[in-house]
Amino acid sequence: MAELLSLTPLEYVLIGFVALGIFLFFRACWRNIQQSSKDFLSIALLISALSGPLLLSCRQGTGSKAISSGSSIDWNDSCFVLLKQALTYYNHNETDSLERFAAWSMDICAEHNQRQWYYNIWAVLAEAYVWDNQFDKAVAEAQRMREEADRRNENYGLFLAYKTLGVGYAHANNSKEATSYLKKAIGYFPKGTTPGELFYCYNTLCEEQLKMKCYVAVDSTLKIWQTEVNRYPVILGDSEATVNANFHFCFHSVLADYLLATGDYRQAEVAIDSAAYHENIAGNNVLNLIAIAQQRSQLAREQGRTDEALKHSAHLLELASKNTDSSNLVVAFEEYANVLEKAGRFEEALKIYHRIDELKDSLTAIDQHDRLNQLNKQYAVSELQAANEQLEQRSRFTTGSIAMIMGIGAILVFLVYNSRWSRQLEIKNRQLQRERNVVVAQNKQLAIERDRAEAASKAKTAFIQSMTHEIRTPLNHISGFTQVLAMPDVELPAAERLEISQHIQEGTLHLTNILDDLIQISDLESSTELPPAEDYYPALIVAQALDTVRPSVVADVSLENHCQVSDELMVCTYPHLIQTVLARLLDNAAKFTHIGSITLSLAQEGDKLHFSVADTGPGIPEDKRDFIFERFAKLDSFAQGTGLGLSVARMIAERLGGTLTLDTDYTGGSKFDFIIPASFKS
Repeated sequence: MAELLSLTPLEYVLIGFVALGIFLFFRACWRNIQQSSKDFLSIALLISALSGPLLLSCRQGTGSKAISSGSSIDWNDSCFVLLKQALTYYNHNETDSLERFAAWSMDICAEHNQRQWYYNIWAVLAEAYVWDNQFDKAVAEAQRMREEADRRNENYGLFLAYKTLGVGYAHANNSKEATSYLKKAIGYFPKGTTPGELFYCYNTLCEEQLKMKCYVAVDSTLKIWQTEVNRYPVILGDSEATVNANFHFCFHSVLADYLLATGDYRQAEVAIDSAAYHENIAGNNVLNLIAIAQQRSQLAREQGRTDEALKHSAHLLELASKNTDSSNLVVAFEEYANVLEKAGRFEEALKIYHRIDELKDSLTAIDQHDRLNQLNKQYAVSELQAANEQLEQRSRFTTGSIAMIMGIGAILVFLVYNSRWSRQLEIKNRQLQRERNVVVAQNKQLAIERDRAEAASKAKTAFIQSMTHEIRTPLNHISGFTQVLAMPDVELPAAERLEISQHIQEGTLHLTNILDDLIQISDLESSTELPPAEDYYPALIVAQALDTVRPSVVADVSLENHCQVSDELMVCTYPHLIQTVLARLLDNAAKFTHIGSITLSLAQEGDKLHFSVADTGPGIPEDKRDFIFERFAKLDSFAQGTGLGLSVARMIAERLGGTLTLDTDYTGGSKFDFIIPASFKS
């Protein structure tokens, strides 16, 4: 009884599914004996088969730490999610988005006393300024962080502030200031914290000391670092083996650089072998393999073993060519050229140097962001992975259960519908079989009706698929942003609240346009009469159409009016319907034209008006030119829109006694010709 009372509401629902499945199973067995009701039996078996494992998986997935619908928010996990989102902006170089997000998320972390994530998000923003070459802003943020952490006596905040300053000055090639701040950061690192960021500071500190050729200082730093890294031994089979192996690789890689610089080649070879051994355990990251290959080539070159150096430098070049960071390719070419020069192959070395010059000329900057960012993420991988796995475990139950329940519901609805439809077809088929000899004509008509039903079913399926996608996307935006506005614990700045309101309005407008398209198609198909014609100026129609679409046109695209009829020319026509067709054509042109021009032309051709819309966009492929006028036709299935615009436009053109066609001879983009008869006034 106690276990029954401890079930979650979702589990009660699933138990109900199991009970329903058992009931339907036995009922279906009895009906199967009497009536051979196979469809009903299949539904019952499906409910029983799926509900049982689902309930079992839910019970196993919840565990002792399951969060029920009434549990309170875990702000530690929630703020960690905010940090991951900030890192996403950081890794994609979206500094503007990161600025807005950091201010909002830091307020949430501070409000709920999550100081660790508060300082982490702040440090991510400051380092983003570093890689965005906004050094002054990076230093200002780091100094503000240092002052606040010092005022609150929070060592972790001081550590991140000094670390950020050290990384910033290292990026600015100011090794003296960088080493000073990195030493301070190491001194403030709090004990008991995951050592990834500490080892990252040691790594950067040694690199900057090597740049200044302060070998005594490097030796001292390496000894301290070795003492720390030995606290994390690599035990094969242990869950932390991969992370700890990465710590040891980084230490031995820097140690090898130091030994190569000081000429201790025997110990350098031992350090390189140790780095390679640990990197193999850590997963053979391509950037680390490049570093190992470069060190092996340099060692062999310095010792005069040119054949071996050529082998390693060729391997280095192969690894670098597979990496997206062009700076690694430059390093590989330089090492290869050095080896060729050492081997006396000066002509080949000269060609490589020319190749390096060409490669450097083609690069606007050699950005080290990816490598250092990768290294930083490797240092902190244990902490991030552990927290991420914990969050995934907690969310797996809710997400998986809801998805499976929705799937079961959809399958049941489909089976019930299919069962009913099949039974109706069976009744009709039996009647047709009895009357086949005397009603051949009726059989043919029935076949025609069946084909129409299948075509209607396919059209309905296409409609449901298109509408589901087009309606769900704006609804999700409206729902998500509405929830953000309704959160009682979150106070958004006025600018962000206005931006969210604009997103909600855009989603609402998109839904309204979809419904307007559907209503217009319904009216065109059901109504046989046109609205009363009225006297109007065609030149005014053109001007109004251009004014309507102007807000949707990007800055690099010009709107051009090529009206070749007099402003005083008046015709008896249907201006509202003409405006609707032109709006559809101009909206499509604005959506796909990002540079150049969009031109709306009007000319009089006898007793007809000839409108045309031409753009400088990508154009329409030859094999899609007939397809675009079909309902729900979209050249890009991911682009926003229902695919009804051109279909509605052609229906209106035909109702007006005119035509809407694509000009296949136009090669500058896309051009549509809209020609309708008109009664001209003298």
